[in-house]
Amino acid sequence: MTCFSYTNGKFIPSYKAKISINDRSVHFSDAVYEVVTVYNYRMLFWKDHIDRLKNSLNAIDIKFNINFQSLLIKCEELIKKNYLKEGIIYIHISRGIAKRNHNWSDKIFPSLIMSCSHKKTYNVNAKKVALISHKDIRWNNCHIKTVSLLPNVLLKQKALKKNAFECLMLDDQGYITEATTSNIWIFKKNTLITTPLTSNILPGVTRKKIIELAKTLNIPVCEEKFKENDVYKADNVFITNSSAIILEANKLNGIKLKVTNNKVLKNIKSEMLKVIHNE
Repeated sequence: MTCFSYTNGKFIPSYKAKISINDRSVHFSDAVYEVVTVYNYRMLFWKDHIDRLKNSLNAIDIKFNINFQSLLIKCEELIKKNYLKEGIIYIHISRGIAKRNHNWSDKIFPSLIMSCSHKKTYNVNAKKVALISHKDIRWNNCHIKTVSLLPNVLLKQKALKKNAFECLMLDDQGYITEATTSNIWIFKKNTLITTPLTSNILPGVTRKKIIELAKTLNIPVCEEKFKENDVYKADNVFITNSSAIILEANKLNGIKLKVTNNKVLKNIKSEMLKVIHNE
């Protein structure tokens, strides 16, 4: 089956898709992106992803003039063309095409690229994963979802080499910021705890949904800093992102974590599945 992508106004077979060598995302990583989960042919939490995309565009001053309702229609068309029942859509917006120069002209027009992948997303019974930790080596504007992901890539690969799934990143004071592709949570003393939003943390869409869901279930949520020692002492540890939604952890740096048979966490996972089905 031919897989289709969208490149600057056209749906074309992915094997024919090309971008210009002078696209500023090639030379400067001058672009932002979103990854939207597709479940049963429907995009999850579209408005939240678009709100974050708008914030990222504004943060780096990209003037993207396309109507976002039109973008929604293009994404839905991409789902249809690829028979995408379950998977992800990748939306990439660069500043545009221009001769290589650090400065840019306001006359260039942003480039839009979209692709998709068939993959399993949320699994309530997914296996627990191992984590490692490392100093956070990223820049100080991680709240902007740019394509400048080399530090994340290097640390994610480091985790893989240590037979782990994710890497928790630590700031200069030893506090955990987030993981390379996920937000981090601990459950302790009947309270859900996640790191507060700062410029070092991406405002995760699933993170937001978990907070909203916990409030409707009357589960206390606290946004506060914590360190590795707090992870080791927690009753449960899990990470969240748009594709896997929720993944529990059972190891950090090779040391087993406490994994309690937590009814609260089970309730959150089952309720999240209901939210996804009804989205």
